[in-house]
Amino acid sequence: MTKSRPTIELRAVESSAVRAQIDRAKHAEREGRWADACASYEALIRDPDANPDTRLAALRWLGRAYLEQGNRGAALDVLEAAVASADIIGSPPAVAKALNVVGIVYQVGGQLDQAAAIYAAARGKAELAGDGALIAMIDQNLGTVAMIRGDLRGALEAFRLSHLGYQTLGMRNHEAQVLNNIALAYMELGELADAETSYNLAAEAFEEDGDRARQLDLAVNKVQLYIAARRFDEALSQCEKLLAVASDDAAPWRGEVFRHVGVIARERGDFVHASENLLKAEQHALESGDLLLHADVSEQLAEVYWSQKRHREMLQCLNEAHSLYSQLKAQHRVAQVEKRNGALEARFLEMAKHWGDSIESKDRYTQGHCERVAFFACVLADSAGFNGRSLFWFRIGALLHDIGKIIVPTEVLNKPGKLTEEEWAIMKRHPEAGLELVADIDFPGDITAIIRNHHERWDGTGYPDCLKGEEIPLAARILCVADVYDALTTTRSYRPGLTHARAAEIMRSSAGQFDPELLKIFLDWAETADIPGRPTPQRLEIFASSATA
Repeated sequence: MTKSRPTIELRAVESSAVRAQIDRAKHAEREGRWADACASYEALIRDPDANPDTRLAALRWLGRAYLEQGNRGAALDVLEAAVASADIIGSPPAVAKALNVVGIVYQVGGQLDQAAAIYAAARGKAELAGDGALIAMIDQNLGTVAMIRGDLRGALEAFRLSHLGYQTLGMRNHEAQVLNNIALAYMELGELADAETSYNLAAEAFEEDGDRARQLDLAVNKVQLYIAARRFDEALSQCEKLLAVASDDAAPWRGEVFRHVGVIARERGDFVHASENLLKAEQHALESGDLLLHADVSEQLAEVYWSQKRHREMLQCLNEAHSLYSQLKAQHRVAQVEKRNGALEARFLEMAKHWGDSIESKDRYTQGHCERVAFFACVLADSAGFNGRSLFWFRIGALLHDIGKIIVPTEVLNKPGKLTEEEWAIMKRHPEAGLELVADIDFPGDITAIIRNHHERWDGTGYPDCLKGEEIPLAARILCVADVYDALTTTRSYRPGLTHARAAEIMRSSAGQFDPELLKIFLDWAETADIPGRPTPQRLEIFASSATA
């Protein structure tokens, strides 16, 4: 099997016992037995017969093994010791190697700026030392950072430099690892034929080297290629082979395979098996703490529920995915997460509109009510200082404000005359019923307040909580103004729509119902707006896209 040159040089100056320990550790790594690898490296560090350079290398190797197990804290502790020790003995090559692994730890943690700076420092020291293997490794890592940031062409350039360096040095296994990176970059670019060529070349090299762990990783990546090319039979066959592997060996990627199986089933219209496998993937993501996998699975489940018109479950999954993607973004994890988050929010908006339409379909007099109220409310929220992202979630809440009317019988909603006490009691329950419908969803922003409290009154005589004045959440006070204005200016079951002037007169005379300041702002706007109480489709788009602001 091909070994990296630095390891060969270290083994050459060691006793047979130390060489055997190094071989055991590297063999455990290739098989993905990271706990065994850690035990061997710890023994090397403590071995008084080992050469100082070997013990220093073992510190770096141990840090990488801890990282593979997900223990970033332990990895950084060990690597800081490796950098300090290399400084003490005055070895720039050893400092560069340790810094490179420190960069990897920061990269895995999503701290890309720190990772790039550390890689640059490590590359400078590697160039001074003339260490071609390390330069190639750092170029590979810099390519990964570029790929995470969405600079796919820059990533390919760095990967090709790395590949050339490894190829020149005859480091076949490392060359194959970069080919795997190159294939992933081609995948992101949609250049599937080039991706498959790179995967096949990498697979040949890993097989020659007997690197079982990386063979399995590559096989998982190749499933994604088959799915992208809609070669579902090949994808499913590969997944079945991977799932037949012992679970101990498969733990790092088994969740990814279940996700792939779920996506294949969804694309074939088999929603039952899609859900089953995606839920298995979710469980693996939870157990491993893999936020990116968890977010992706939640998004995929949302697609399944959308196809099945299971809007409540879909909303819950969209919210989970959005929350997880936001966490990753907060950690500066990926540029692609921002792109996916934007797409996710667009689907959120589409779903909210669809659910709002389903409510309005029961009431022939209120078609378009949710859209209009959302528009009016967003105009007022914008004036009140809501920022772009807050406005996006505010609009979702406005679209869903009457969701509780699903419980109200159609004949009550469409009744032309006055409601009986019993009918009015049913109607008054719709805010609480709406909140119950979304109780399991941890919405961002003020969505729950909008749904529950949009019928509260400034004087405290509203429902369901009889809140008064500023006790009423601001978002609900805004929604109340918009809701009543649309109700007055739209034809209802019991009267024709009113003019703006008449609606404004009624609202001003109802002093105990509205926040006076918000009412003035809104009516001043509505009086001069180039739309007689109605938004144009172009204006509606302003708030539909405000999440990207």
